[in-house]
Amino acid sequence: MLIQTFAASGTYTPTAGMKSVYVSLFGGGGGGGAGARQAASTIASGGGGGGAGGQNEGWLTAAQIGASQAVTIGAGGTGGAAQTTNSTAGNDGTAGGQTSFGTLLAAGGGGFGSGGGLAAGSGGGGGGGLKTGTNASGATGGAAGVSGSAGGSAAAGGLATALGGGGGGGGGPAAGTAGNLGGTSLFGPTGGGSGGGITAANATSAGGSSGTVYINGANVLSAGGGAGVDGTAGTTYAAGIGPMGQGGGGGGGGGSHATTPGAGGAGGLGGGGGGGGGASQNGAASGGGGAGGAGYAIIIEFF
Repeated sequence: MLIQTFAASGTYTPTAGMKSVYVSLFGGGGGGGAGARQAASTIASGGGGGGAGGQNEGWLTAAQIGASQAVTIGAGGTGGAAQTTNSTAGNDGTAGGQTSFGTLLAAGGGGFGSGGGLAAGSGGGGGGGLKTGTNASGATGGAAGVSGSAGGSAAAGGLATALGGGGGGGGGPAAGTAGNLGGTSLFGPTGGGSGGGITAANATSAGGSSGTVYINGANVLSAGGGAGVDGTAGTTYAAGIGPMGQGGGGGGGGGSHATTPGAGGAGGLGGGGGGGGGASQNGAASGGGGAGGAGYAIIIEFF
């Protein structure tokens, strides 16, 4: 048995004598949205978290593989840029890319989280699965890709229970309160938490935590940042945390602050969704969204 991994696009060429392969793919996670920038004594919500990429796997024979197969690794979506214009909603993130093994197998990317709203909530990106999750739009969360879960509509991201489904991103509450949780996945990557908002009473708040990754029976998540603090980056098996086939954890949302809001945490390698950025008040840039985790491919050869 031999193992090959791909963190960047390339070509898989079978080792001589290979009879079959087991392929596991992770799509790229969606980027989180930036927080809104709003006048004092007016509600501003944090950016929505990005949806996680999907995971797909399968056995393939040497005859199916042939001489070689192209491996395309889906990029993680970029986080929404910090808002630098007064009284303006936050910038959206961008969607994660699909990861594929020739035309034989594919895992969809996660949808992006929307930017924080002015007296309105934000939406989390839809979690990917066999297809890419849908992007958030305003306060409406993105729909799930096949087997993924939906992004939260100014609410927590959905729970993905199907094999290979990624968790949806959390959406920022319309009242400008603390960020919501990203969606958990029982079998795949998790969604990013939304950023913290600012209420009409000028109260700041913490960002939401990511969805939970289950590693050896333990619950692991990325905490949202307190007021003015960046969200925590998502877990990644490439850094020695968990098994090789563990999906990436979502990033925590950044906390809001009148002048120094926190940015969303980046999603972990293997499709974690990026966290949303925290809201700010006029005269100060809002917190930017966190980038989604890049896709990944694992190929195990049998002889």
